[in-house]
Amino acid sequence: MNASEETETADESPLRTVRERTAILDVCLLLSVPVALLAVASLPLAVRESFAFEYADPTLATALVSPFVHLTPVHLGANLAVYALVVPAAYLLSVTSGQRRRFRVVFVSLVLACPLTLSYLNLAIVRQSAGVGFSGVLMALYGYLPLTLATYLDRRFGVGRVRQTGPLLFFVGLLLMTTLTLVAVRTHRVAVPLRGAMVPVTWLLSVTLLGVLAALALTVALYVVSGLDEWWPSRSTLADAAARTGYFELAVVSTVVFLTVPIATFPVDPVVAGSVVNLYVHVLGYALGFIGAYATVLLDRALFATSPRL
Repeated sequence: MNASEETETADESPLRTVRERTAILDVCLLLSVPVALLAVASLPLAVRESFAFEYADPTLATALVSPFVHLTPVHLGANLAVYALVVPAAYLLSVTSGQRRRFRVVFVSLVLACPLTLSYLNLAIVRQSAGVGFSGVLMALYGYLPLTLATYLDRRFGVGRVRQTGPLLFFVGLLLMTTLTLVAVRTHRVAVPLRGAMVPVTWLLSVTLLGVLAALALTVALYVVSGLDEWWPSRSTLADAAARTGYFELAVVSTVVFLTVPIATFPVDPVVAGSVVNLYVHVLGYALGFIGAYATVLLDRALFATSPRL
């Protein structure tokens, strides 16, 4: 641990750590997104519909605003519920790992950069429809969870290096998402417009997803094998962690959140309440969130040498 990192006493609990290190700025950051989403949701429906990002007629204004727009209470409630799981978990892991500043940088960067980026990346798939909702940005915030969980496991339990555990968790999440997407494709037939006719592409997508699944499974296996020796914490480390009430529980709860969020965001039936869940933007957001956060850690380490060991 270097001088710039936050320190704590051996008998300090996670609750005490968070209470002592949480600032008003952090509370404002955590509440800023729900407040913004609820404020936009209070606008008349016609106004919200005008902010939808039309893929056939995109504008800069709708690209920026549409991620904060929800047309139904169910859509808004679902995103707020996932936000209430993902962001506090990432914050608690960051604070108890002495990485509060990194959380602030990553959170603000993703919330500001992802709306416009994800909106225009959606144009890669040509279709006559419109997009709204915070789920893409939310998945970007979720993409930070593998990295902060890896840092926490390293700092608290001595389980692996961040450069191994972080990517491993990322690929595990991607493996879950791909599996759920394959199930959705197999249960909900997919067709695309081509020269005025709807052409079924279910089998093509299925074969592609199976290939991706095989590649991801191999990647996960290689990461596990390469870091197997480092993922067995010493008996003294485990005993010390068990003596600190709350740290092991935080790791378990955060891991459960990490593994269950894909189930909520990649439904078996992507048609929900008459709208199609944009699985494509969910994957994009997740990937951008992890890559952006990981690049931030590498840059921070290279310039200031303040990040934990990689």
